[in-house]
Amino acid sequence: MNIPTFALSEMRISNYLIGVFLLCLSSFAVAQGNSINSPGSFLRGKEEGWFWYEVEPEPIEPKAPEPKKVEVAKEMLTIIKLEKPKPKALSVEWFNAEYPKILNTAIDNPTDENVKAYRYATRVLLDKASNFTRTFQRQSLLDPMLDESNRMPFSSAMRGAFMRMTTEQKKKATDAVAKKAGLWVFLDDKCPYCAMQYPLVARTAKERGIEVVYITPDGNRPSWMLGADEVRKDMGQGRNLKIQVRPAVALVIPPEKVTVLTQGMLSQDLLEERILVAGDAAGLITGEVRKQAFPEERGILTPEDIREIGESIQKDPKSIVPGTQERIQKRY
Repeated sequence: MNIPTFALSEMRISNYLIGVFLLCLSSFAVAQGNSINSPGSFLRGKEEGWFWYEVEPEPIEPKAPEPKKVEVAKEMLTIIKLEKPKPKALSVEWFNAEYPKILNTAIDNPTDENVKAYRYATRVLLDKASNFTRTFQRQSLLDPMLDESNRMPFSSAMRGAFMRMTTEQKKKATDAVAKKAGLWVFLDDKCPYCAMQYPLVARTAKERGIEVVYITPDGNRPSWMLGADEVRKDMGQGRNLKIQVRPAVALVIPPEKVTVLTQGMLSQDLLEERILVAGDAAGLITGEVRKQAFPEERGILTPEDIREIGESIQKDPKSIVPGTQERIQKRY
């Protein structure tokens, strides 16, 4: 078969171009190595044909592995419980724990044995209390620092004499207050109780020598008041002292201390008692006069004394007895 010369030339050119294409393709493959299997290679997944260009799904990030639970050996969880030593039989601690059990057992099952156990346990408990009481009383009688009768006698005969002497000393202390203070008495002519309170205040003022100023809403003298008593108009004193009920009595200590003693009626002895207490709180009673007026306070430890005793006990636990005795002696 004769092939034209120009046809042969075209075939040679085609074969030459094909060879060049294959040579370039192979060179490209060699240069890329395994990159044809990389995510961006169009030769990857040849079985997909011409669908090599499809969008790939987002890569899924691997979840962090969960921390392993640390298994602790059972022997590591075992807590050694130190058993508290049992209290000594028939001690107070023993009775606190066992006595209710003995009682409950006797109530739930009242056999002769259970009830007898409860009764004898009760007998022991009462005898322990009696032994403590005897020692307590003996200490009170033999230790003057612990004898409460040193401050106030307990016997009826001595107590009567003591109260009479104390009353006289309180009157002297009240007289001392009267020299440094006075009374404001709020009255109203329309108030029936004011008419009954007025003579009691007037007698107290006369006996104790205390100055009194009577204050009425309008400054007018009530019809039942004596002409010699000083009467003033309420210029705001009642409002400032929050007086809601008349009669009312206030202790006035110059220059500006005022203490309301009562809003309502008071007997003379109670009125004098409140004058004394208010005067003492204001510091108008001092020294021996105060000791005689308040004999029941003798030997009482002050908060400062108790604080000092506590500090000494922290340093030496055995100092409670001598430390307390020393401070009690200072208070007599």
